Amino acid sequence: MYKVTAYFKNRTYTNTFKNLYDAIEAKDNADAHYPKKVTLEGVFSMREWVYDCWNAVMDYEKNPLSNIPDFSTRHMIMQILAWMWCLTFAFIVGSMWAGVVSMMIHVVLIGAIAVTVATFETAKRRPWMFGSYHSHGRQRLYTVYYDEKGNPYKVPLDENDPGGEHE
Repeated sequence: MYKVTAYFKNRTYTNTFKNLYDAIEAKDNADAHYPKKVTLEGVFSMREWVYDCWNAVMDYEKNPLSNIPDFSTRHMIMQILAWMWCLTFAFIVGSMWAGVVSMMIHVVLIGAIAVTVATFETAKRRPWMFGSYHSHGRQRLYTVYYDEKGNPYKVPLDENDPGGEHE
């Protein structure tokens, strides 16, 4: 983050920017209005640093595991890394129970995140899967097929068809 401050006779102008070039442009614009002094300083934001560190490790599109095309393989590797850190934490604390509890919490947490991401990816790539729910009749009069757009339609079966996969 970058902070631009312009000191005028009656007031002070201050603004922060994430992009250096935006901050330089704001400094030049403020300087065009003849202030007494203009400063441009880099600001260290702990919140932004923590956010960037979290994304570098946990965001599957930004960490190096994004090179693995299979989602389930990425998920398994993240689980193994989580268990490794659980064991490390247990050794530091000096209690294996802390490691076991931490592992169970990580399994639930990372599993829930994986299911959520998989659901979102399915909704993004194949939205027709969530279109409509249908139930087949209890009789063997028809079967349900889907057209190219994902819309269901009934296809009547032969009355002499005994049903089943093998005849």
